[in-house]
Amino acid sequence: MSALNTAKIIRRVRHRLEVSQEGLSRLLNATKGAIQHWERGRNNPDLARLLALRQLCPPGAERKELEALIRQVQAEVAPLPSGGPSLPKGDAGGKGVPLPPLRPNENLVLLRRENARFRRQVDKLQATIERKNEKLRILEDLATELQREVAQLRAGGVAKTSGPPNASSTAP
Repeated sequence: MSALNTAKIIRRVRHRLEVSQEGLSRLLNATKGAIQHWERGRNNPDLARLLALRQLCPPGAERKELEALIRQVQAEVAPLPSGGPSLPKGDAGGKGVPLPPLRPNENLVLLRRENARFRRQVDKLQATIERKNEKLRILEDLATELQREVAQLRAGGVAKTSGPPNASSTAP
């Protein structure tokens, strides 16, 4: 898989799908670590995972790159004799094994909904944190003000006791 940059293609497809590495790992029944290794170029996905990823990827430049990668992997795994079946002309052109037809994937829709729900929860939590931080700032300001008043009272009380004695405190 040296001719095509597998890591870049996997990352572009994942970004096109708008899912995290963990989300993609769930969709492909892989580990998050495997996705990380693929995107860093340490390892390469097997043909079955590439085909599953193709089913998830909407038409566009990323899908064409992915199909080219699939053809390259297929050629490495099981080279076909010349004159084998070719892809339809609308798909990335060139010869290779026909790719399986696309089927709508409900998992991707559900994953996007789950991501949107998590984003709403994060937004709510951030708003709560901001409110709590504002309350904390107000309390800190009040505590600082009270400390100043206590310090002033102590300073004023010490000055009064160090002055001349009152006539009422002296006994005849």
